[in-house]
Amino acid sequence: MTVMVTMACSIGAAYAQPVSAATLSTPLEKSAIKYVEFRGDLGLIEGSTIDSESAMRDAHMRLASHDPDALSSGWVAYAALVAADTPEFAKAIQESVATPEAKTAFLARMRMEPRSIRELPGADKAIEAVMMMAARDATKINSLGQSFIDRAYSMQNAAWAKKKLSEGMSRVYEARDYAATRERAGTPVLPAYVSAGVQLPALAQTTDREWQATWSNEEAVPQINPRATPIIDRVLVLAVRYSVGEVTDPVVDGYAKSDQSRRCLNMAMLNFDQCIAATRTAYEEAFCIGEHGLNDVSGCLGWVAGAGEADD
Repeated sequence: MTVMVTMACSIGAAYAQPVSAATLSTPLEKSAIKYVEFRGDLGLIEGSTIDSESAMRDAHMRLASHDPDALSSGWVAYAALVAADTPEFAKAIQESVATPEAKTAFLARMRMEPRSIRELPGADKAIEAVMMMAARDATKINSLGQSFIDRAYSMQNAAWAKKKLSEGMSRVYEARDYAATRERAGTPVLPAYVSAGVQLPALAQTTDREWQATWSNEEAVPQINPRATPIIDRVLVLAVRYSVGEVTDPVVDGYAKSDQSRRCLNMAMLNFDQCIAATRTAYEEAFCIGEHGLNDVSGCLGWVAGAGEADD
């Protein structure tokens, strides 16, 4: 099924002005920041001039510093925020929790039948927004990966890129040390608007572009992978829980997960380490970064929308 998507405008402009605003930090946002941090590193790498051994080392260590399990769950958590920020879906949630009795019945049914959330008006728009985000991000990652592979060939004529490097495994261990000691972003702070009892993350209004659903503006035509149905159901449940203020650590632990992405990302990291371990020059490192640090990862994150390069 091919989905053509036009990204929705913010919820406030769509149907209601927010009645209150606050900066919040929920367990969902704390999980999502793992994906947002990855986006941030991609942006830094994309904007860097890779013209020295130290620049290549920085790209390698940044990409190798993201835990596959945390990145996988972070993507699901972030996708839930994108769904919660979809105007039509948010309005349907508002209407479903308009009274205490209606809210109790609505949440009870969701617990018994998680897939029932798909019946809400606007759920299709929320899914489309998530699919577009996934496809655009994966396409951006894949494009960056291809640029490194192209560099690997052109760099063979550069003296610094042909220089012999330290033993490969020592660079793998160096990246692991960096991962364990690098400073991470603090507790995420998002402008969250509450209207008629429903909370919205207002992603488009964040000052950090990495939090915005339109972080990547790559051309993309998502194709929903039928195998992604369980992940999309979890995304919608998390979005509803977030919207009504009932997202807890156990809920995030139980729903913000994708076994397919987790396995794929762990394999990508293993291949990345093995590839770097076998390199002796910076131009060889460039190939490893492009093929395993980026292209493989693009498929691990984009497979739900038929995007990226890795097998699904």
